[in-house]
Order: sequence, then C-alpha cells, then structure tokens
Amino acid sequence: MKDLFKFERLVGISSLFIASCAAFFSIIGIGMLFSGSALASMIMASSLEIGKLVATSFLYRYWTKTKLLLKIYLISAVVILMIITSFGVFGYLTSAYQQSAIESKLAEDKILVINDQKKYTEDKINSAKKRIESIVALRNSQESRLSESMTNVVISRNPIQLAQIQEQTKELIDKSEKDIESENAKIQKGIDELQSFDKKIAEIKMESGSKKDIQTFKFISEQFNVNMNTGVTWFIVALISVFDPLAICLLLAYNTTLNFTDKVEKPKEKDDIKIYQHQDSVTEPEENVESIVEQAKKEAQEEVKNEKIIKEIVTEIKEVPVEKIVEKEVIREVPSNKGPHFSF
Repeated sequence: MKDLFKFERLVGISSLFIASCAAFFSIIGIGMLFSGSALASMIMASSLEIGKLVATSFLYRYWTKTKLLLKIYLISAVVILMIITSFGVFGYLTSAYQQSAIESKLAEDKILVINDQKKYTEDKINSAKKRIESIVALRNSQESRLSESMTNVVISRNPIQLAQIQEQTKELIDKSEKDIESENAKIQKGIDELQSFDKKIAEIKMESGSKKDIQTFKFISEQFNVNMNTGVTWFIVALISVFDPLAICLLLAYNTTLNFTDKVEKPKEKDDIKIYQHQDSVTEPEENVESIVEQAKKEAQEEVKNEKIIKEIVTEIKEVPVEKIVEKEVIREVPSNKGPHFSF
C-alpha cells in the first residue's frame, strides 16, 4: 500500500510539473503574441490553464453523473485549450529560435561583408604586384638601353648625348625603384588588412559558435539535407505534440490511481466490519446467559407465588367440606405459569 501511494504521488507530481511547464511557456508565448496587452493576456491564459486541468479531473470523476451537453462542451473546451497551449509553446520556442537565428544571420552577413573587403584588398595586392612586375620590366629595358648606348659607336663618340641618355635612364631607374617601394608598401598594407579581416572573422565565428543551438540545428539540417528553418519547425511540432497532451494523460492516470486506491481500501473496511461482527458474536453468549438467568429468576419467583396461592386455596378447601371431585376440578381451574400441578 505504501508503494502504491508513493507511485500515485509520483504520477500526480509528474502531471502537475509537466502541466505547469506547458502552461508557463504557453503563457509567455501568448504574452509575446499580444504584446500590446501582455499582462492581461497572460492572466487570461493562466485562468484557462487552471480551468483545463479542473475540467479534465471533473470529467473523469463525474462522467456518469454529468449530462451529455456538459460532457460535449467540456471535452471540446479541453481539446481547444490543449491546442491553444500547444500554439503558445510553439510561439515561445519559435521566438527563441528566431532571436538566435537573427543573431546568426547578422554574423553571417558581417562575415560576407568582411569577405568582400578581403577580396577588394586581395585585388589591390594583385594589381600592386602586377605594377611592380611592369616597373621591373621597364627598368630592365632602361638598363638594357643604357648598356646599348654605351656600346654604340655613334653615341659613344658624342659625350653630350651619352650623358643625357645616362641621366634620363638613371632618373627612370630611380623613379621605378620608388614606384616599386610604393607598391610594396601597398602590398604590405593589404596583407595587414587581410590579417585584420581574418581576425574579425575568427572572432565572429567564435561568438556565434558559443550558441550551440544554432550550430546543432545547422549540423542536423546538413545531415538530413533540409533547410534549417524547416528542420527546426518540425522539431518544435514534434515537441508540442507530446507536451500538453502528456500532462493531460498523466492527470487522468493520477485520477485512475486515486480510484484504484479507494477500491483497495474498501475490502479492509469490510474486514474491520467482520471483526466487529465477530466480536459482537463473541459477546452475545454472555448477554444470552444473563438473560437466561434473569428469566429463570422471574420464573422461580412466579413459581413461588403460585405455590403460595395454591397453599392458600388448599387451606380454604380443607375448611369447607366438599367432594373430592369438586376439589379436583377447583385445583384444575387454578392458573399456573409453568408451575407444578397438584392433585388430591
């Protein structure tokens, strides 16, 4: 009996806990849906949740005594309230997912912007490298021109022209070196920018990686090759399909255990009645003995009285002479209550 009571209490606590959780999430979800008057809508949802549980217990306990119309209405109300609770839980979970999904989408957008900036910087680095290649090629051509001018017989005979060519070539070479240094500086700056972009991307990924719910949903959606939003929606639907209905079923199970315990306790009461009856049956002989004794006393007293009456009659008969036949008849006519009969 103790184990049964413990299990009964466990069923009741489980049903109330699950129903309370479902009501909590549903009330918050309904408050989010009607944010204009969140407090009033939450109070209304709370009263409906309590009424749903009470109506369920009432239907189970007084099913045979309840009229048909009331049964239909209460069953419809309980089913509709279960659907409302499920929608409230769906709204709460969807809102929580949307908040995480929006943050994840913002992180992805930031990464896309940074990748675009990286691409632009990489393009600048590539153009600077090409520019350096062209400058190097131009400088090489200028150096080859200078060497050709020095080996040219005509130009070598004209020192003034040779000096001009050397000076122009030197200026071009110096300028090309400066251009190469400038382009190298651009490349180094671009490399630094790429490193900073990579660092930002890593920070964003670390921040979004701390949100394990989104990462888990991403992994599941990739494994089943479905859209993440679709996968999350079906997961929430599966969750709410067993949430509030389970609470109602456990509440019915709790009422069933209560009914079962009542049936188990009744035989013991019958046994107690039998024990009392047995005790009464044991005490009955004592009462019968006492009544028999009292009755015997009464009969003895009556017999004594009868004997006294008979003796008086006999004395009177002796004083008056009558025939024996008359005496016998008189004695026979004297009333007696189970007393002894006398004859003369």
